[in-house]
Amino acid sequence: MDNLSKRANASPPSTAAAIHSLIDSVRVWLDNFLDLVVIEGKKAGIGLALIVGFGVGAAVLLITGWLALVACAVAALVENDILGWAWSLLIAALLSFAGAGGLVFLAIKRSKDLLFCATRRQLGLKSTPTPSHE
Repeated sequence: MDNLSKRANASPPSTAAAIHSLIDSVRVWLDNFLDLVVIEGKKAGIGLALIVGFGVGAAVLLITGWLALVACAVAALVENDILGWAWSLLIAALLSFAGAGGLVFLAIKRSKDLLFCATRRQLGLKSTPTPSHE
C-alpha cells in the first residue's frame, strides 16, 4: 500500500524528460540498427568476394576445358589426315569467333531490358517505350 501512495504522490515526468528519454531510445535503436547494417554489409561483401573468386576459378577451368576440347578436335583432324594443321586451327578459330559473336549478339539484345522502363514510368521520370519480349 505504501508503494501505491508513493506513486500517487509522485509527479508525472516532465515533457522535457520524456522527450529526452525518447531521443535516447531512438539514438540507441539507431546505433544498434547501424551496427547490424555494418555487420551484414561486411558479411555480404565477403560473400560477394567469394562468389567472384569462385566465378573466376570456374571461368579459368571452363576456358582450359574448351581449349583442351579444341586441341583434341584439331589433333584428331590432323592425325586422321582429314585436314592439315593450318586448316584445322583456322576452322577451330572461326567456330570460336562465331560462337563468341553469337553470345555478344544475345548480350546486346538482352541489354535493352535493363532500362528500368516500368520503374521510370512509375516514378514519372521519363516515358520510355516498353521493350518487346521475343
